[in-house]
Amino acid sequence: MLKQINDLECLLISNFKEHPVFNHVHAIAWDDFLNILIQRRFLSLSIVNVYEFVIDALLDENIKKVVRNILNEEYPRNTKGIPLLSHRELLFQDLLNLGATYKTILKTPETSATKKVREDSYQLMNACFESKYSQAGLITFIRFWAEVLVSVEYSCLWKRISERLSATKTTNKARSEFYYFHMIHDARNSDIGKEGLLGGLTHSQELAIHLQRLIVSEKMLDECMKIQKDVYEIKYKFYNQFLNF
Repeated sequence: MLKQINDLECLLISNFKEHPVFNHVHAIAWDDFLNILIQRRFLSLSIVNVYEFVIDALLDENIKKVVRNILNEEYPRNTKGIPLLSHRELLFQDLLNLGATYKTILKTPETSATKKVREDSYQLMNACFESKYSQAGLITFIRFWAEVLVSVEYSCLWKRISERLSATKTTNKARSEFYYFHMIHDARNSDIGKEGLLGGLTHSQELAIHLQRLIVSEKMLDECMKIQKDVYEIKYKFYNQFLNF
């Protein structure tokens, strides 16, 4: 069964990478590119609420723990337990280092298209909760919506982001503390069912370990695959609004 969902994931990811915005990202004017990132920030700001909803909706304490740990990374602490900059603050800092201003970031309104994407995402999440296969559906949703495709998005956008930000502190560019981190730590580095411990697990892999255990029938598999297709459509539509750039 897992071959079917893995094949679908690979196909959806491949198609997603072919979105015209990603294919022509180098041709986009810098201010327009910043606008894409600022609109994308509205989706990032909804991550916490999405994860909180899923935690409340999950029944298995072991799965809750994994999801809770991922959420807690949004608010990191040092070895003494002192809070560090949250991921939202690091996102803001990356945008400033890319050339956006405080006023532009904070005053740019959410577009109707971005709002529709957020609303459709919440509706899909609620549909997962209402389903007979809610547990597998919810994990499928957050894994593909909040981890797998997020890493793909930032990998595609990194082609431009890396013009001004670096993955390390060894260059004359500011280090990316948000985009690069999520590009790496959210990635789908293996097929579902092929996760290994060598080098640690990404968020996508951590969730995949539980997803493969939850998928126990063809009907459940079909529903999870439909959720992935729906997530793909929602995310694709987000970038459609920038086709005139």
